[in-house]
Amino acid sequence: MKPLGCVSKKLVVVMCGVAVFSLAGCMMDPPGPSPVYSRLPAAQNQAAQPLSAEEQQRYNQIDRQVLAEQQQAMAAEAAAQAYSQYYRPPVTVYGGYSSGGWGNRWGTGIGFGYPGYYW
Repeated sequence: MKPLGCVSKKLVVVMCGVAVFSLAGCMMDPPGPSPVYSRLPAAQNQAAQPLSAEEQQRYNQIDRQVLAEQQQAMAAEAAAQAYSQYYRPPVTVYGGYSSGGWGNRWGTGIGFGYPGYYW
């Protein structure tokens, strides 16, 4: 009994070679004369430029907006967490007439334990 069936050994070797060469491209360094981390700007020895009054005001406005949105998101998360701990009434199963078929006319119905949903 042949382990490869009707597939020739040459075809298997060629397919393995194609797989090796196609996967070898995944291990290449990024193009360019140097690694990616060397493309970062050089260390800056001077102090940062001070912001103008308009820029400072704009950044303060953005900070206030971000903090307000963060507070809203945290409040919504806390409300969802608190609401998830409330009691949920169980699903009620009760006997009733079946909707048809050849067997017994007494079947089961599934209803919700909320008032007004009993048909």
